[in-house]
Amino acid sequence: MPSSRLCYFLTTLIPSSVFLSAGVAASLPSPCTSLSTVLPAQVFFPGTEGYNTSISSYRYVQTRLLPACIVKPRYAQNVSKIVEILGRHNSTRFAIRGGGHNVNPGFANIENGVTIDMRDMNTVDISRHGEVVEVGAGALWGHVYDVVEQRGLSILGGRVASVGVGGLTTGGGISYLSPKRGWVCDSVKNFEVVLSNSSIVNANATSESSLFAALKGGQNNFGIVTRFDLKTFPQGPIWGGTITLSNASDTALLRAFTMFKDPSSFDPHAHVIIIFMYDVAQQSFFSLNNMWHSKPNGSKKALQGLLNVGPQINNTIGVAYAGEYAKISVMPVPQNARSQWATTTFAISPTILFRVHKIWRSASIRLGQKFQKANLVSSYTIQSVPPPPPGSRPNSLGFSPYANPEKDLVNFLVLFQYEDPKATQELQDSILGIINEIDKIAEVEGIKQRFKYLNYAHWHQDILGSYGQASLQRMQKVAKKYDPVGMFQNQVVGGFKLAP
Repeated sequence: MPSSRLCYFLTTLIPSSVFLSAGVAASLPSPCTSLSTVLPAQVFFPGTEGYNTSISSYRYVQTRLLPACIVKPRYAQNVSKIVEILGRHNSTRFAIRGGGHNVNPGFANIENGVTIDMRDMNTVDISRHGEVVEVGAGALWGHVYDVVEQRGLSILGGRVASVGVGGLTTGGGISYLSPKRGWVCDSVKNFEVVLSNSSIVNANATSESSLFAALKGGQNNFGIVTRFDLKTFPQGPIWGGTITLSNASDTALLRAFTMFKDPSSFDPHAHVIIIFMYDVAQQSFFSLNNMWHSKPNGSKKALQGLLNVGPQINNTIGVAYAGEYAKISVMPVPQNARSQWATTTFAISPTILFRVHKIWRSASIRLGQKFQKANLVSSYTIQSVPPPPPGSRPNSLGFSPYANPEKDLVNFLVLFQYEDPKATQELQDSILGIINEIDKIAEVEGIKQRFKYLNYAHWHQDILGSYGQASLQRMQKVAKKYDPVGMFQNQVVGGFKLAP
């Protein structure tokens, strides 16, 4: 294990007081005591209802870590005070939770340190003219859709209503309308950010512009975002839904998606997500053919091949607002469920999807036979990569403004959900092994891509490095400027960290 990863595990498993000398520890109150003195109604300790409610709300067992305390700010000024106190206790590790959807342990919660739970900062206010919606960092996408769609407007938002705005947006973000409008992060007009010196700044195209660009894909390396000002635009209901298919349709579905990804037939209004699944308990392979089109009455020629795949077990295609589709996408999980995911990106070719499918299916059968009682569900998802922002409006994701990744690149996500903790190590090795095999095949075919999508990545993966050296160096420069003490590199141990 690399030393940085070893450091991560040590700092999340060992109480912060261990890192203080006996004399210093004796002279300082604990960070939780300091926080509760300043924000008494917003700090929760183990055994209290507020603490237990927060921990139990994480979807997966591996993310229900037990911090020394949880602090729930309500305003940016509260976050500023929290950062000031944690800066004085600079050996204390802490985590920042938005929606808490990420499956990587330690990314939105921490063992023995301090978890800042942003979910009380969930206001959604739309401007008088409807051009911008101001969204608190703890808001969920379902609430944002509710507000903007009442005005006949929409946003580049998440496709699952229960996902938090903060993590998805700072990690890039893919939306129903991304093929035409790009990454979710590029719809941000302004970030309100608390820096490591506890100051509150606004980062946008004209003020703190380097920080503005770095936050678009750089996630928690620079400060704590407390508010997102998102651009809105007119948009009525969209066409779409899900077609459920048996594994007898796999070849036809893969062929149809390959044709859909032909750059010559690109439709900027069409968005497709194909999900292949294997439920070990049911011994069942099946697929979900999800598609949407932002023009309900427009031509669906690009989607026709996918629409024709059958026989169809179920078909929910209709017309609804994006927010309604996002609410339908919220799926319950078993109380004892664990999860892992990993990602890669490759360009389309006539053969790549069939080779990928064979790798995943073989691994799923092998793991299902070994872990028959783990309630294992294995799945993978394929979809398009959004376009970069045009002109001189940079983000941190590393694509040239002249590139067209939306036309030929495929984002791949593999996910395991299971209940037996004894299966964790082998499933981790297997999920990373699947990614490694796919990358090798893509390299042989000459279609391997450097970029990997942060919001789907396993913590072992080098995500910020996948943006390219130029982007990485820009982010490092921004981090040194806005966080010279390294608070968000050293005290916030979760997330994908910038290399020194």
